[in-house]
Amino acid sequence: MTTTTTTKPSVAEPATVQHHWSTPVWLGTLQPALDAAVLRHYLHSHQHGSRPLDAATVVDTGRATTALCALAKTLALPWQTAAVRLEIHLWGAGHRIPLAYGGGPWMAWCYLAVHGDPADSDSGALCLHDPRSGCDAATAPGLPWGRPLTVRAAPGLTVVAPGWLATSVLPVCPGHTLAVLTATATTQP
Repeated sequence: MTTTTTTKPSVAEPATVQHHWSTPVWLGTLQPALDAAVLRHYLHSHQHGSRPLDAATVVDTGRATTALCALAKTLALPWQTAAVRLEIHLWGAGHRIPLAYGGGPWMAWCYLAVHGDPADSDSGALCLHDPRSGCDAATAPGLPWGRPLTVRAAPGLTVVAPGWLATSVLPVCPGHTLAVLTATATTQP
């Protein structure tokens, strides 16, 4: 069964918490303090697949963690964050992430840089999926259940969502490279 995709613009303005499938999601822009020259070097040297980078070599991890934790609080989730793991990945042609589920209280994605002009506007787009049972069978027009929220890649675009949502990343087209900061929170013991 094919479902319709709900696509948001590259950057949602003003940045606020929006509800999708009655689930809070923060969409907006964030410009973490980063070393643009180092990031540009890595972007130009990476064309295919995925490559991890040490987050501390590119961004101010302390400030990025503080900003993302503050955004996560706007979701009003019932869990306390114990720690946040930051990672940076370069995504090149052919890279995609199949449907996966998070395990922490919240997750975040921030597109630090986007290089190239892809043939497909959904290249490297983040998709959030409602994982509740039966959601994929919802066929009533106008209802959001069963339809992923797809957010197109754009520099600074940031998404913060509850960790129980299912996520995926659409394939990256040739000639398109993205640098993405991801954050995964863990709960208090």
